[in-house]
Amino acid sequence: MASSAKKRQYDESYIQYGFTAINKSGIEFPQCVLCHKVLSLECMKPSFLKRHLNSCHPSFISKNAAFLKQKEEGLKRARFDRSGHFRQQNEAGLRASYMVSLRIAQEKKPHNIAEKLIVPCCKDIIRCVIGCDAEQKVTSVPLSNDTVHRRIVDMSEDVKQQVIAELKEASFGKFAIQLDESTDVAACAQLLVFVRYVTGQDFKEEFLFCHTLNTTTRGEDIFNEVSLFFEKEGLSWNNVCACTTDGAPAMLGRRSGFRGRVNQGNPETKHLHCMLHRYALASKTLPPDLKLVLDDVVHMVNAIKSSALNTRLFSLLCQEFGSDEEVLLLHTEVRWLSRGNVVSRVESLKEELTEFFKCDNKAKSLEFTKKLSDSQWLQKLAYLSDIFLRLNSFNLSLQGSFATVSDFMDKLRSLTMKLELWEGKVKDGNLSMFEHLGEALDKSQNTGKQDVMQLVQSHLASLRMELQSYFPELSELESKLIRNPFIVNVHLLPDNMQEEFLELVNDSVAKDAFETLSLTKFWAKMSEIYPLVSKVVLNSLLMFPSTYLCEQGFSTLMNMKTKHRSRLNVEHDLRLCLSNTAPRIEKLVCNRQAQPSH
Repeated sequence: MASSAKKRQYDESYIQYGFTAINKSGIEFPQCVLCHKVLSLECMKPSFLKRHLNSCHPSFISKNAAFLKQKEEGLKRARFDRSGHFRQQNEAGLRASYMVSLRIAQEKKPHNIAEKLIVPCCKDIIRCVIGCDAEQKVTSVPLSNDTVHRRIVDMSEDVKQQVIAELKEASFGKFAIQLDESTDVAACAQLLVFVRYVTGQDFKEEFLFCHTLNTTTRGEDIFNEVSLFFEKEGLSWNNVCACTTDGAPAMLGRRSGFRGRVNQGNPETKHLHCMLHRYALASKTLPPDLKLVLDDVVHMVNAIKSSALNTRLFSLLCQEFGSDEEVLLLHTEVRWLSRGNVVSRVESLKEELTEFFKCDNKAKSLEFTKKLSDSQWLQKLAYLSDIFLRLNSFNLSLQGSFATVSDFMDKLRSLTMKLELWEGKVKDGNLSMFEHLGEALDKSQNTGKQDVMQLVQSHLASLRMELQSYFPELSELESKLIRNPFIVNVHLLPDNMQEEFLELVNDSVAKDAFETLSLTKFWAKMSEIYPLVSKVVLNSLLMFPSTYLCEQGFSTLMNMKTKHRSRLNVEHDLRLCLSNTAPRIEKLVCNRQAQPSH
C-alpha cells in the first residue's frame, strides 16, 4: 500500500511573503494576511506564496517583515474579536447584500442576476478604476441566488410587520381594502390585496399580501384566504370599513359571494364595484351604425396585422407617404384604451390604407377601399376618433393612487355636464369640440351632415344616461360634508352628530387647518378631536374608488413571473416592488450574523 504524500508544514519565515497559517481540522493551510484568502495545501511553498504577493499585492512587496507581522496579529485577533475591523468589514458586506437584493426585487429581476452579472461587473469596474486590492472586498459580499432570495424574504417580512403594526395603531381604527384575483403565466390564481388607512395624520396606501388560490376562485375561497391572513396577523373584519372589488359574481354576490360573506362578519362594511370598470362598461355604449364602423376598422387592421408581409409592405408605404406613424394598432376588448387608439391611428392613416387596399385585388380589400371612399363612413370614423379621444383622456384622469370616491364623482359629474353641453352644441350645428368630424364634413361639403348630426346627438344622450345609471354613488350631503363642512346645514345631520358638528364649524383652528391642509390630512387630523363627524367622512374617504392598485400589481406580476420564472413565489418580491414602506436594513443587519462569501 502506497504511503500518503508528505504534508508541508508552515514555517514562520513565510510571513515575509505575507502569509500566516490557519488550522482546519488539524491541518495547516496558508492564509494571506493582506486579503485574508486561504490557499490550498499544495500552495504551502515559498514560490507559490511569493507569486501570490507579487501578482495580487504588488504595492506591498517593499514592506518589511514587521509590517506584515502586525497584519498577522490583526488577522488573528479578527478571528476571535467580533467587534474588530474584520467584523465591521463583514457587516458592510452584509449591508451591501441587503441593498443589492432590494434593488433586484424592485427591478423585478431574477435572483441569480447578482452572481451572474452584478458582481462580475463590479469587480471589472473596481479592478480597472481603483485597483486589484479593492476587488477582494466585492468578492466577500454574499450575493448568491439563495442568499438574495433570503434577503428579499427578510426585507419583505420586515415591511409586512411595519404595515401590520401601523394598521393596529391606525388613528381612526378603521381601514379599507381593495382586492382582485387573476391568473398568472403558470395558470395559478393569484389574489392581490391592498389596504388604505390613516397614520401620522395622513392617508397611506400599502400592499397587504399576495396569495395563491390553489383550487377554485369562488367568493368563499377568497373570503377564507383573507380571513386566514387577518387571523394570523391579529386583524379583524370589524375594522374593515370598505371593500372595493371588480364586478365578478364571485366578488359581488350578496349570498355566497365575497360581499355576502363579509357582510355576515361585519354588516357595516361598505362594498364598491370598481368605478373604472363601471366607466369602461358605460362608455362601450354605441349605436348600431357606429358599432358597424368600429367593426370595419378592426377588420381592416386585422387584414394587415395578421400577415407579416402585409405589415412590412404597409410600413414601407407609410414611409413613402412621409407619414408620422407607420404601424397600425391592434384592438383588444379587455384593454379599455385600445378602441380609441386603434380608431385614431386608422383615421390618421386613412389615405395610406386606401392606397394599400387599392393595390390588393382581393374581394375584402375592394370592400375596404369602397368604405374608405364613402364620405358618410369617414364622417362616422372621424366622430369615433374624436369621442374616443375624449373618453380615453377622461379614463386616464381617473387612474392613479390616493384617489377618493368623492374625486371620482366630481369628475363624473363634470363629464355628464360636458356631454349635455356637447349635445346642445351639436343640435345647434356647432362642432368645435369634434375637430376631426368638422374636417370630414368640410371635405365632403356637408354631404349627409344632418344624418351624422342626429347620430351624434343620439350617442351623446345615450352615453350620458348610461353614466348616470352606472353611478348613483355618493349622496349630496355626504359630498358637501367631505368637500366643505363649514357650509353644511346642521339640521341635515343626524341628532347625535349635531352638537359636535357645531363645535367643529366654530373652531377657528379647524378653519385655518381646512384652508392650509389637503382634505385627507384635514379629516385625519379632525378624527381625534371630532370623532363622530370624522367617522362619517373617513368611511367614505378611505374607500378605494377602483381596483387600480390591483391592476397595477398584476402588470408588475406579469413582468416578474415569466415563463422562465414560472415557479416563483411572487409575494415577497411583489411586496418590495409595490410597497411604499422601506425595509429597515440596519435593523436586519444588526440581527443577523455576517457570513462573508468565499
